[in-house]
Amino acid sequence: MVKSNDLQSVAISHFKGGEKAPEIAKLLTNKADRATIHRWLCRYKQSGPISVKPKSGRPRAGRTKRLINLVKTRLNSNVRRKSIRTMTKDFKSTYATIRRVLVEDLGKKCYRKINVQKLKQDQKPIRKQCCTWIRKNIDRRKAENMMVTDEKIFTKNGYINPKNDVVWADSRCDTNDRGGVHEKEKFPASIMIAFGATWNRPTEPYFFRRING
Repeated sequence: MVKSNDLQSVAISHFKGGEKAPEIAKLLTNKADRATIHRWLCRYKQSGPISVKPKSGRPRAGRTKRLINLVKTRLNSNVRRKSIRTMTKDFKSTYATIRRVLVEDLGKKCYRKINVQKLKQDQKPIRKQCCTWIRKNIDRRKAENMMVTDEKIFTKNGYINPKNDVVWADSRCDTNDRGGVHEKEKFPASIMIAFGATWNRPTEPYFFRRING
């Protein structure tokens, strides 16, 4: 139990008046025990005036109106990073508290960003016009006769993941000897795979091989 500065001041004043720790403990019954008063007096003898030290541990966090307004303002601001972890650090709160503010107090849901094609301002009305034409003129019968295709080129060089493909060694030279070098040809042999999808089923893959050398 943390004692206030007032109790410490009373105990020190009685000590200066010539009273001992047992006598002071009787005066402060139900407010401070004898061991606590004895510790205060020892600290006073060693270092002079004493004060209550701040309580250890993480600071208290709660869903106060101030915190809710801070989170709401952050969501409506132009700040790029609006993650829970960033707001936890900026507002000196906890991850669970910020999440409860977003979900329970503000009624928000978490959505991931999606990748879309970047269009210029003059291209947007053309894209909208094209989509409108497709919705009006392409019915199910015509869609069943369409096939969507895509292709991908794979080279002999292969692919490495620089984050996962690592080699533990003593030096760079030792790393090279242990297979730490991924060689790439300038004009490698490659193969293109094409794939299509229709209304009923996907097509078989088509392989187009190209050998350079």
